[in-house]
Amino acid sequence: MRRVVVWTAACLAVLLTAGIATAYGYYHSLRSGMVQHDLEAALDEGERPEKISDAVNILFMGSDGYEEGSTAYTTEFEGERSDSIMLAHISPDNRVSVISFPRDSLVDLPQCDPYGTAEGTHGYFGMINAAMYHGGPPCVVRTIESLTDVRIDHFVHLSFMSFRDVVDAIGGVDICIPEPMKDERSKLDIPAGQQTLTGDQALSFVRARYEIGDGGDIGRIDRQQMFMAALADQAMRGEVLSDPRKLHGMLTAVTTHSATDSRLTLDRMLSIAVSLSDVDLSDIEFHTVPWYQAPFDPNRILWHEDRAEELFTAVREDRPLPPLMAADEAAVPAEPPGASPSAVDSPGDSPSPEPHAARPGEGRDATSNPCADGLGFGTGEEAY
Repeated sequence: MRRVVVWTAACLAVLLTAGIATAYGYYHSLRSGMVQHDLEAALDEGERPEKISDAVNILFMGSDGYEEGSTAYTTEFEGERSDSIMLAHISPDNRVSVISFPRDSLVDLPQCDPYGTAEGTHGYFGMINAAMYHGGPPCVVRTIESLTDVRIDHFVHLSFMSFRDVVDAIGGVDICIPEPMKDERSKLDIPAGQQTLTGDQALSFVRARYEIGDGGDIGRIDRQQMFMAALADQAMRGEVLSDPRKLHGMLTAVTTHSATDSRLTLDRMLSIAVSLSDVDLSDIEFHTVPWYQAPFDPNRILWHEDRAEELFTAVREDRPLPPLMAADEAAVPAEPPGASPSAVDSPGDSPSPEPHAARPGEGRDATSNPCADGLGFGTGEEAY
């Protein structure tokens, strides 16, 4: 009997050790593919906002750097700019708010030190998407922190390939499209009706701009927010999180084609994902920074400072975000405060669409559903 007990214990020890070794090997293989940036070393702590709540703020940056095999508009421009910037605010009480910062925004860019191949920059008034060009992800974090006074806990720099592979890993994203959509520049061609978008289709969908709606960035942000709501809904479902193949695909896509800060480790990602598993889609709110058309350039926008500050203060203090009501035309200032057309000189500039009618940003709930049987969105000016 003693011999049987000893051999049983030994076998269990071997199996347990093998399991631990296998798990560690898997963890190490995923982690080794992650590009990580040391924000603490790149940014001056004395210039960063103080953290005053237990909420987690994660800055998502989608870049327009060209990748072979991806749906990219062009290789004409050198360097990399932020194609989209979103701040996800995750509250301990299961509230999630996502704030979009339009890439056409003219803002006060802060001074950024050289980083990697980027040469850094002095502070100046220009396009918000130029921060990535000047100083990589740390400069984008510094820019958002300087504009919002919100402490960024983590960031995720998503590439085209990462976004595409995440969508494919979960089997595509279901979304309802009320009318056909086509945009040659992003290679988008989708019929109307209930659709399951593949990774390539999803990438074209969130990047389409010039031939959809009014051709502006704000309409594209609306579509991005609606798609991200559908993506979050499907990614957090039990059939995805409990499916080893799909979960492995998502983790591999994130770790292979994206970059994070060094503190956003794989176990930290999983911890955040588990905490979000109890969040209902109706608890996710999407907002766009309140804005108005720049008087001196119909293709650029400025922020309503008072209303934007109300939004940022709510995030800082971890309070429910205020409903952002459309401003009266009379409330739009005739001139942008502290700016002039001659002050704009940004390498973030790119070919502009035709002038489009501006409308102030407006918060909306992620459950908006123009389609009867699934998540959808409008494609005309009336839908925005």
